[in-house]
Amino acid sequence: MLQLLTLSSLGKDLFNIKMLIVILITIGLITLMTILTYLLEQQVHRRKSRYWTILAHGSEALSVLISMILLRQIFITLNSGSIISWTYATVQLTILLFSLNTMRNLAVEIINLLMPLFIYGQAIWMGHTTQYLPIFVVMTIILIGTVIYITHNYQELHTTQWKYLLFQILYGGTWWGVIWSVHPFELTHTLVIIMAFILYMWLIRLAVNRVQKFFYEVLTFDRQVNYDELTGIRNRASFDTSANEVFNAFQQRHMGPITMAMFDIDHFKHFNDQYGHLAGDAVLRHVAHFFELELSQRSTHGQIFRYGGEEFVIIFRGSPALEVGQTMRTLQRELKTNPIKFNSETLAVTVSIGISELQPTDHRFTDWFVRVDDYLYQSKQAGRDQTTVESQLLID
Repeated sequence: MLQLLTLSSLGKDLFNIKMLIVILITIGLITLMTILTYLLEQQVHRRKSRYWTILAHGSEALSVLISMILLRQIFITLNSGSIISWTYATVQLTILLFSLNTMRNLAVEIINLLMPLFIYGQAIWMGHTTQYLPIFVVMTIILIGTVIYITHNYQELHTTQWKYLLFQILYGGTWWGVIWSVHPFELTHTLVIIMAFILYMWLIRLAVNRVQKFFYEVLTFDRQVNYDELTGIRNRASFDTSANEVFNAFQQRHMGPITMAMFDIDHFKHFNDQYGHLAGDAVLRHVAHFFELELSQRSTHGQIFRYGGEEFVIIFRGSPALEVGQTMRTLQRELKTNPIKFNSETLAVTVSIGISELQPTDHRFTDWFVRVDDYLYQSKQAGRDQTTVESQLLID
């Protein structure tokens, strides 16, 4: 009879109007976390910078902690100051498992690994017994192994449904073992709780899959419209949009400095004629990736575009022309010392560069653009592999 009453209490805790509110809030938090993760991972992919990777993964981990804190405060409000609730524990575990499946980075993995110690330490500090410490140790060891496996075998788990379900049950089951070691409850409840946890995760996964599909379609469309298919950097259409936005903002607010650098690959036709068009494609990718990576690592705030053919443009916000000239001249020399390997050939690549800063006297965008193009032509006339800044050839 007592067991039936306890199960009835468990059912009321897990399935009531408060639970519905919490499910909706949890789905909302996870949706926001999904959006944040996709945006941050896109930046990591584009910038290819260790700094951005650390920043993105730290931000993702912080979003997990903030979500758990918000859920705690929501439960305190809904339950008159109490957080002793099956629903509370279940949604917190849902957040943890979701972050493990979606974010898949070291910071989130560490949160999952440390959380059992935090829960146990908090319980002991609040006066709970250490009678079941051996059970806590065993459950924590199994949980650690489960977390590590989920993190490093994500693709396998998501392509094999029975494995995904098995590790979801294992994750939830060991976590409830950890909780039981400080909050003993009827062991017969475990099955009901795990089933509720799986139900939560099914609802969350359904919502997240919808969001992920939407973002995949948006990002795919964005890449098709704004990114060059061959090199992966922004294309001519994206340049036209960005350049006009920068020019109009400068005209209205006179912010600055803003500098444009234009460069093209020296003797590019030679690569196509002598080694074939595949070699020419490889050279274009090599140059684009080299400049994109170097600009990102140097935190120059330079945004690179493929303007057309072998010609590229970079817009630097907040950098004067001479500073940009020194940076580009350094990259120009480094590119020359980093040849590309194509089949059995070693291809040395050089570029010619023209640079000019946007001026208040530029009444149209073309005034600025034509000036930069003229300086690029001067560099080519000077023998190529040169940099011209405001009509002055840079001399090493």
